[in-house]
Amino acid sequence: MAKTKLPEPTTREPTSRGTRTAMNPGPAATPVRARGRAGLLVLLAAAPVLTACGAGTLAEAEGRRLTVDDAAALIAAHSTLAGDSQVVRAVAELWVDYTLLALHLDADTTLATLDVSPVIEQPRFDITMSALRDEVLEVDTAVSDDELARRFAAELPGALATASQILLAFPPAATTRQRDSVLAFASSLKDQLDQGGDFAALAGRFSADPGSGGQGGSMGTFPRGQMLAPIDQAVFSLGPGELSDPVETTLGYHLLRLDSLAMPELSEVADDFRRRIQLERIGAAEAAYIMQLDSLSGLALAEGALDIARGLLEAGPSRLSGGAARRPLLTWMDGAYTTGDFLELLRRSPEEFAESVALASDDELEAALQRLGREELLMTEARARGLEPAQSVIDSLAADARQVIRERTAAIGLAPRSASPPTDPAPPATPDAAEAAADAALPESALPTPAGPEALVEEALIRVISGDREILPLGALAFLIRNQGDWRVHEDRVGAVLERLREIEPS
Repeated sequence: MAKTKLPEPTTREPTSRGTRTAMNPGPAATPVRARGRAGLLVLLAAAPVLTACGAGTLAEAEGRRLTVDDAAALIAAHSTLAGDSQVVRAVAELWVDYTLLALHLDADTTLATLDVSPVIEQPRFDITMSALRDEVLEVDTAVSDDELARRFAAELPGALATASQILLAFPPAATTRQRDSVLAFASSLKDQLDQGGDFAALAGRFSADPGSGGQGGSMGTFPRGQMLAPIDQAVFSLGPGELSDPVETTLGYHLLRLDSLAMPELSEVADDFRRRIQLERIGAAEAAYIMQLDSLSGLALAEGALDIARGLLEAGPSRLSGGAARRPLLTWMDGAYTTGDFLELLRRSPEEFAESVALASDDELEAALQRLGREELLMTEARARGLEPAQSVIDSLAADARQVIRERTAAIGLAPRSASPPTDPAPPATPDAAEAAADAALPESALPTPAGPEALVEEALIRVISGDREILPLGALAFLIRNQGDWRVHEDRVGAVLERLREIEPS
């Protein structure tokens, strides 16, 4: 059973306990590879270990500090880019993530102390819903060859249409009379075309679509489902060379011509098409089951729920009193989705998610809350049937997640060099992991002296700042470590770093 979702994906990202500044993914945050490993070793041998001195702190993580002077010195000595606010923020954000990661690894190379439950939440849900679907749904997935042939002839899967159009656009805020006038003009053009009129010439003269109008009306070649639904339906119902009657969309009236149709053989798409039909049947059965569950449970929006949700969005993920956190947004027979549940979702989602929900219409917000309630209902039903994954499955998911994190940290260069691998060696999963393994295989005399997490963080930062290595996206890993750590980026100290850079740059 597919998991219901909000309009915007709730990618798990951290929210700052102090000032949060997002990493800029542009040139300042992703320097071009500039130097080889040999040059890097010279840089690292000469680089001082970060200290806790300096005029002010730019970033903090678990009692460690990146001072203004430290950040300025790193950027001045190693950056291939001019120091600006983007570079400073990128360094501060990376230092926080790298420091938290390195400290976790220094404490336990197996990362057993790192709570990975947020990362495995989605696969746990998917496993649970799959078990629920298998138990409650009875779906006939047998698709006969005759049905497949009939559906193929009607739906044309894999077909590619080459078509042309003339768009007669509605005026802004068009009245019924104006729309009727556009339809009348579209019908008159259709009559001209039926009598042999030049489609390309009429498109160039009258079409309101700047793209196709300048190309004689050509819309190019496209598969089913790519265009607006009325256009898609009309084009794929035409024969080659045939003209449509005026087709209405929100833009206006379209005159459409199918120029050619490329069709695969049924044998070429039979397996994929059969699977699509089966998935349609499963989806219909799921929808019917969810509707029945809604009805039996009495799922309903609480009075004032939309205003409460919007108020929470404006206030942000602050802490509520016990009573306020239990205030329901949705209710059903044996449960509720509360303000506390909603605040937890906001806390564990990126800022952009809250912004997108805040801009949603009342209908969209209501639909989103209804979907959240259905998720809880489905999980409640699955628990009542004893369908949650076994602990061994959960442990396996967690072990897989920790292994991926270890590979990522090794690729960054944060794994303690003197530590033995926590598991049997495996082939590197990525080129970066292979390069990290090659570094580890170098003679000990060719590597910097093994040091603590602070030195490893500095080495990793220098590799990125100097352009020797590109930034590896941390994604959900950043949420994990930041949500379980004590950290802060001082936005108001960025200017101090820039000032210090101006002081130490050679004249």
